[in-house]
Amino acid sequence: MSASVSPFASAGVVDRSERGKLRFRGDQALWFCDQLLSNQVVGLAEGEGAEALLLTPHGKIRALVRLVDNGGEVVADMEPGLAAELAEFFRGRVFATRVEVAEVTDELGMVSVLGPAAEDVVHAVTQSRMPAEAEHASARCGAAIVVRVARPIPGLDLFVPKGALDGTLASLEAAGGTPATQEDYEVLRVTHGLARDRVDFNEGFLPQEAALERAVHFSKGCYLGQEAVAMTQRGRVKRRLRHLRFDGAARAGVVRHEGQEVGRVTSPGDGFGIGPVRTSVALGERVEVGEDPPAAAVVEELPGTVAGPRVPSARELRERLAGDPRQATS
Repeated sequence: MSASVSPFASAGVVDRSERGKLRFRGDQALWFCDQLLSNQVVGLAEGEGAEALLLTPHGKIRALVRLVDNGGEVVADMEPGLAAELAEFFRGRVFATRVEVAEVTDELGMVSVLGPAAEDVVHAVTQSRMPAEAEHASARCGAAIVVRVARPIPGLDLFVPKGALDGTLASLEAAGGTPATQEDYEVLRVTHGLARDRVDFNEGFLPQEAALERAVHFSKGCYLGQEAVAMTQRGRVKRRLRHLRFDGAARAGVVRHEGQEVGRVTSPGDGFGIGPVRTSVALGERVEVGEDPPAAAVVEELPGTVAGPRVPSARELRERLAGDPRQATS
C-alpha cells in the first residue's frame, strides 16, 4: 500500500475470489444452517445476512462464515481452503432435511469495493438498486449478488459468475474504482482491527477468545458447541484478541508486559497489529513486541467488538443465595 494515499481512500477494488464459497438450496436451507451454526439465521428474510461460527462440540472455532439469503438460495463465504471440508461436514448432516449443499468456490468470483465512494462506483456499473443499509444486506443486480459490508471499512462485496469476473473488475475501475492488491487489503484490515480466521485465530480458540461474540446468538436453542460457549460466558477467558497501536512501525512477534510473555502479534499492519493477549493485561497498558530492540505498543480492544451477556457463575449464584435468605427459600 502506498505510504501516502490508500487505494481505499475513495473506492478501492480488490479481487477476493480465493475465498471459499458454499451454496445452500431448498426450503429448509436456513433452518438447516441454524441447527449447526452459532448465530440465529432461521428467521433471516430474503436480502438479509449474518455472520456465524461453526464450532466443535467443545466450542472451539472450526470456521467463521458469512451467510447471505438472496434469490431463493443461501450463499456462504469463508477463508480460502475451508470450503471443501465444510461442504463435506454439512452434507454429512443433511439426512431428511430439504436442502442441497454445493461448493461453488470455482463458480463464483468475489470483488470487494471499499471506501466512501464504493456505492457510487458499484451503482454506476450495475445500474440497480443497492442493498439496504444493514450490514450483510444484499440485493440481486443481474447475475451478481451485491452485499453490504461494514468491516474493515464500509463498502460492498459483489459475488459474480467467474466468467464475468474480469469484466466486472474492468468496469468497476472504469467507473472510478482504484485497483487494490491483496497486500493493500491486508494492511487495511489490520489497521481497522478485523481479525482473520486461520491467521489471528484458529481451532484452538473459543468465540469469546477471538472477540467474535457478534457471530453468536446467546439466547437461541441448541447448536453444536453451545454448552461450552454458554459456560464460558459464566467466567472470564484468559486471552482475547486485541488491537495493538504501535508507537512506530508494527511488527509480528512475542508480546511482553513487565518482562512477562503475554501474547503474540499475528498480523502486523501500518502502525497496528492484531493478536491474542492475556486478559490480565488491561486495555490501555503499554507492552513490548519482538526483540532487538522491541517495539512499543498500547493494547486496545478490537474496533466494533460486541461482548455477549454476562452470566453469573455457579459460585456467584451460591454466594447471592447465601447472602439473601429470601432467595434461598423462594
